[in-house]
Amino acid sequence: MKLNKKVAVVTGAAKGLGREIARAFAAEGARVMLMDRDTAELKRTADEISRTGGEIMVYAGDVSREKEIAEMVKQTRKHFGPIDILVNNAGIIGPANFAKDADAKNWLKTLDINLNGAFYCCRAVLPDMAERKSGKIINVTSGLGERPFPRFCAYGVSKAGLIQLTRSLSEELRAVNIQVNAINPGVMNTPMQQEIRSLDIASVGQDVHERFQGLYDAGELLNPAELAPLAVFLASGASDHITGENRRPDGYQELGWQP
Repeated sequence: MKLNKKVAVVTGAAKGLGREIARAFAAEGARVMLMDRDTAELKRTADEISRTGGEIMVYAGDVSREKEIAEMVKQTRKHFGPIDILVNNAGIIGPANFAKDADAKNWLKTLDINLNGAFYCCRAVLPDMAERKSGKIINVTSGLGERPFPRFCAYGVSKAGLIQLTRSLSEELRAVNIQVNAINPGVMNTPMQQEIRSLDIASVGQDVHERFQGLYDAGELLNPAELAPLAVFLASGASDHITGENRRPDGYQELGWQP
């Protein structure tokens, strides 16, 4: 098994890509802590993985609350041991309108969850990783963090920050053998995409609505289960030579990942 007895934390693990990553990690022998705010979906996902024999724990919490991150890490260490792998997947779409019309509280909430939450998680797990001179951090970013996309400014800014956090941390932690990389997964068939399609057209704009609805209708949305093996690769020893990267899946094939 590629992750045998490794201890992993996956945020936003109740559904979508987070659920598929947690499932793939458990199948590869990892002991996985699943964290999410959605208590019902978290339990449902945990039950599914448990039935396959995976070693898992769950923590219902909000990554934007540093105290809850600290408690989650404390429980993980108590039951599984020091954390080897962190996947920062938790995220929200945020205010879907022009920046001038965005509610300031929703703007800050988007950055708190998508960017600050990842920072809190990194800071919480780094002491153990640095002491053992071994660790893997995987951030889930977006193409909107690298190009403008009107009406999704808060989301794009949060993902741009996450990309830079990936690059900066990778350099800071290179000397202690901790690899930090990011996955730009593309447009996936997830609950977030369903949420975007259901947004008020007057707010999000007819052009944006038609773009995302068209991708769904044409069957062009990616299945998140197809991307979970990439997370396994980046969490395993096979990626020890890779750090500071933010790539789409096909970009990681150039670095040794084989789907």
